Amino acid sequence: MALKPTGPSALQQSLIGLSAIVIAVLLVLIGFMARIVTEPATESQRTSVAPPAEIVTTDSREPDADLLASLGLLTEMRDVLQEEFFDPDGVTDRTLQAGALAGLIGATATEFDVEQLASLAQLILDTTSDLTTEALITEAINGLIDATDDRNTTYITPEEMRYSDDNSDGNYEGIGATVDSDGEYVIIIAPFDGSPAAKAGIQPGDKILKINGEEALGLSVQEAVDIIRGPSGTPVILRVEHTDGTTEDIEIIRGEIPLLTVSTTPPGAAFTDRTGEAVQDIAFIRIARINPNTPDEVRAAVVEAESNGAKAIIFDVRSNPGGLLNETVEMTDMFLTNGIIYSAAYRDGSEVVERARPSQITELPIVIIQDPYSASGAELFAAALKENNRAIVIGETSYGKGSVNNAFPLSNGGAIYTTIARWFTPDGNLIEEKGIAPDVQVKLTMEDFEAGTERYKLVWAAVDIARELAEQISE
Repeated sequence: MALKPTGPSALQQSLIGLSAIVIAVLLVLIGFMARIVTEPATESQRTSVAPPAEIVTTDSREPDADLLASLGLLTEMRDVLQEEFFDPDGVTDRTLQAGALAGLIGATATEFDVEQLASLAQLILDTTSDLTTEALITEAINGLIDATDDRNTTYITPEEMRYSDDNSDGNYEGIGATVDSDGEYVIIIAPFDGSPAAKAGIQPGDKILKINGEEALGLSVQEAVDIIRGPSGTPVILRVEHTDGTTEDIEIIRGEIPLLTVSTTPPGAAFTDRTGEAVQDIAFIRIARINPNTPDEVRAAVVEAESNGAKAIIFDVRSNPGGLLNETVEMTDMFLTNGIIYSAAYRDGSEVVERARPSQITELPIVIIQDPYSASGAELFAAALKENNRAIVIGETSYGKGSVNNAFPLSNGGAIYTTIARWFTPDGNLIEEKGIAPDVQVKLTMEDFEAGTERYKLVWAAVDIARELAEQISE
């Protein structure tokens, strides 16, 4: 899983990440540091920088009186913010100082000079007793990553690399859920079907407030994952805030999580229509995520559906976080005879257009159920079938993760995971941060939860539409 270390907020993280470097640069600019001599790095130390052999500081000039008076306005602004701003944690002295310094240095920075950064970082370490080298490097990395202003760009540490491929077909031990971050808290995108998380009551959209009684504010996704995962049979307690604002402590007994992707029953509910009767004429295929086995699993489910006499198919991609691109294309192509599946625009202006091949495996009408947590490959699948007039999409607008991302190895065994292109739908619509709008909007309401029908509402609506489509074909 590509994971991005985050702090109290994206803005605070980038500002704080720059602050140490900025302070040292300003010292250089006003003449406090006259000379820095560094030892050259050896080949085996290519990713580290040797400490300076000597630091000489001179010229303790006082700032210009007019300049000091002008900058004094910042003190007034700080006082107002710390008295009135709605989020006190967002206007601490450290955060505001970092922001002001970042603004000053932003007016002078013209090129990327890693030797200067290393020298200045060493000065900070030599003059700050409560800051470690590891912490300083982490802040610098966070600042660099946040400077991209791309939610999908992240640094993966060597230790995190073992978790970086969530689309593998193996098993792992944990609670069974995909997660993301809103910049402050880790958010549950979706618990896996039948997982310990799902059985314990974890829901899509849950905000993790505490893990085993410890505050989770500011934890990166990977930090949270490292704490939550553990040996099968052991407990972990999550305090979560549900999407309705209620909070709950949920104990989850970790288990072995098989990464199967396709099932033929709705999550947590029987496959029935509005009358309560079991549905026999419509096939239901849930795709939980997209990994190397998914196309074969989908193909087998479709073959079984046709052999059972199904007149239409419902694909459920609710809370599907996506997965592998090639497998997404292969799966989508099973239901098209021609047309565009997606296009991708790259930084050099080039474009790749993926077109369907005549490999359709069924002509049955299709309905797709999605929700706000359907992302990435699930969105590509829904958009391709929708805009090629091959399926009706119902539910709510999807998540909006429409980027092509690659992990590029680094010399320390880690990687930088970054966006190399944007996906577009067959009609040329941007997916990133926009999502896929449904043909038929079906939203869950508080009344649905109070009536206990939240698990059935979208399935019932999908059955109704699938039967209408099947009837139109038979006429």
